Amino acid sequence: MSEARPDAPHGGRIDVLRAAHRRALWIAVALALATALTVVFSMRHTSVTFDETFMIPSGARGYDVGRFDMTLDHPPVTQYLYGLPVHLDGARAPEEAPGRWGMHNRFTYGTEFLFESGNDPERVVFLARLMAAAMAGLLVLVVFRITAGIAGRAAALVAAFLVAFLPDVLAHGGIAYNDVPLALAFLAALWAIDAAARRPSLPRTAGAAALVGLALGVKFSALALAPAVVLILAMEGWIRRGDRRWWLAVGRGVAVGAVVLYATLVLVYLGDFTLADFRWGITSNIAHASQGHGVPAFLLGEGSLTGFWYFYPVVFFLKTPVALHVLAAIAVIGALAAPRLPNDRLRRWLTSPLRPIVIGALVFLAFLLKANLNIGFRHAMPLLPLVCILVAVGVVRAMRWVPRLRPWIALLLLVHALETLSFYPHFLTFTSAYAPDRDAAGDLFVDSTLDWGQGLLELREWMERRNVDRIYLSYFGSALPEGYGIDYVALRSFFRLSGTAPAFEPRAASPEWVVISATNRIGSYLPGDPFVEFRQHAPAFVLAHHLYVYPVASWDTTASSREP
Repeated sequence: MSEARPDAPHGGRIDVLRAAHRRALWIAVALALATALTVVFSMRHTSVTFDETFMIPSGARGYDVGRFDMTLDHPPVTQYLYGLPVHLDGARAPEEAPGRWGMHNRFTYGTEFLFESGNDPERVVFLARLMAAAMAGLLVLVVFRITAGIAGRAAALVAAFLVAFLPDVLAHGGIAYNDVPLALAFLAALWAIDAAARRPSLPRTAGAAALVGLALGVKFSALALAPAVVLILAMEGWIRRGDRRWWLAVGRGVAVGAVVLYATLVLVYLGDFTLADFRWGITSNIAHASQGHGVPAFLLGEGSLTGFWYFYPVVFFLKTPVALHVLAAIAVIGALAAPRLPNDRLRRWLTSPLRPIVIGALVFLAFLLKANLNIGFRHAMPLLPLVCILVAVGVVRAMRWVPRLRPWIALLLLVHALETLSFYPHFLTFTSAYAPDRDAAGDLFVDSTLDWGQGLLELREWMERRNVDRIYLSYFGSALPEGYGIDYVALRSFFRLSGTAPAFEPRAASPEWVVISATNRIGSYLPGDPFVEFRQHAPAFVLAHHLYVYPVASWDTTASSREP
């Protein structure tokens, strides 16, 4: 850092500020690397999750055949992202069955790709997930950059730290899917939209439209950006209602933005000028969100065919660290206790640099509350960085009003990180300190909030440690357990399991252990609730906080639980 000369105080101050900015930037880079590395080390302990089974192969297949038409209910950007390293590694593809792709045949293709075509499934999944880990690290850096522009370096570092140690960022940053990339694209698009509204110009408008198109190419729930655009323009328009030049610039920008958005989507869909696949995917996803998943939602021990409007608020408190909630309370109290600025209160709020963050959070929350899709907290991923930014800005303001809070804030940030890291490497099963027992999370929620097929490696290691040759297995996932070297007798599962693994000889002795995934244990996806008897007994073990292990001696082996 350069020292300020007495005869040039202004230049010295600039040097000090630049040095401080460089230090903050390096800290943010270190946080991003810590996030990415934590993700990389933890994802080595998780088997392929439910939708990775088709997401990764559909991307690799697309590069082979030149068409990304296997998974049209998801936009193709993440297929490009995760399929590329697998394709470059030379993974072998299975034969394709004729006909249109549907859920059954794409899962069949995916399992054949991963487990029956001579590929190493753990290597294939690891290569694809490296791209996901990079997205998690990039999210931390983007949060830092945007928050620094809104509220300065201190708030930016706090926000980046909070995001870097969010359990679901570390969990889904290690999954080759579209939730973390959407959070990244959604945040970047909000920031660009607001910048274009404040200072409209053709380059800014084109950049914002391109980012909106990219977000829509990642996941269709980026549609929430549409009302956000309307609200941001309406707020800015209220302030500029007498500014004719602004209105003319916005009019030109809207026209240019529409063209750039269309061009971006055409590029994303590889030259499809009709955007037929995009339109079909949008329609399909809106129907899915409004009609639900077709099975009862599950929350706090209760099921509901229509879902719970309060699902995401409740799960937020159970799936994020308690320290974050305390910091949020400090931020709110600090905002309420801060001295009120005289006059033009409405104008100050409408022009606040936090405007896009608040609008984005409220709009996306409204989408979540309206949807009947309560199958996974991951759907709230775009909301989490926005909450962290708001908390960070409020906390830093509170510290400026009450400097004695600083050591307590530092302690809470440390606790935030430690509570999350205590779940390493099983971040997907994180439950906060409000939950009575982390191994009893299956009584609170299931599906991709907790149990997404990720536990087969942990199960394999447990079998090796205890010299268990064979088990009864009810698995909620799309992987082939035998592909991970697990010998089992199949019980009822979401997908029909193949039974005895081909790599093992049948044994006369019956297994001594029953292993049931948390989701199958509560019976949401299985007719007849075949495992109700197990819920009356405590398991002998809980593997990775979501695989329940019972001794066969305590189980009445009725036909209701066996594969038909």
